[in-house]
Amino acid sequence: MDGWCSVEELTQFGFASSPVVMANEAHNGLARCVRTREVGVRIIQAAHQAGVRRLAMEALPSPGNEAPEPIREAPSAAGGYLAQPDMRRLIATALELGWSLWAYEASVDLGKSEAERLSLEYTNWRELEQAKNLCQVVAAAPGDPLLVWCGNSHASREGGSGWIPMGRHFAATSGIQHFVIDQDVTVDFTGQGPDPWVRDLLAELGGTLAAHGGCAGILREQAPPPLDGRTGVDAVVVSTDNELT
Repeated sequence: MDGWCSVEELTQFGFASSPVVMANEAHNGLARCVRTREVGVRIIQAAHQAGVRRLAMEALPSPGNEAPEPIREAPSAAGGYLAQPDMRRLIATALELGWSLWAYEASVDLGKSEAERLSLEYTNWRELEQAKNLCQVVAAAPGDPLLVWCGNSHASREGGSGWIPMGRHFAATSGIQHFVIDQDVTVDFTGQGPDPWVRDLLAELGGTLAAHGGCAGILREQAPPPLDGRTGVDAVVVSTDNELT
């Protein structure tokens, strides 16, 4: 693959490179970039064409200490991510294609205070538990490809400042070099408008993005600066739609 491409082409290249592809949505609390989930629908459809039939989702309730089992129906939800219509569409897309859903979130320790759950120690524990659970999901059907849907930077193979992301733990534990699609590179997390470098990049890529319907992907190693310095991922998705809502 050479240069900017559609999300579908990027997804299929990912599964040609690895049996496990991890893609992210951008969110901050319950605010989310709806575009990233809409692209997620396209990723699922493209993955289906590549033979994928399993979707592991961070947003699903923790499987606890039991062995992972496939989920065949959309879980009910009165609130949270699972109640948001764009997330419901993403889940429905997979289920309507005959996919199974798999939970891999860590079991929340209700004995911990909110401050403790926001600590680096707890965060790293959660990342490790997620990775262990994902390894169990892979082991449940080792010959089947797997799409993993996570939030923000969990899929990254590199951390920093003491943080060790789920993706790094997963690669080390499973021995699988998963393919990471990073969608949040241009997202405006602050609500103050895009950073100057993002504005410049979007202006430079105006024609390319228009040709791809406002959203295009590229391998990190082929991406222009500063995107080529986005470590821990294999590809980035750039879009004109970067608002959290």
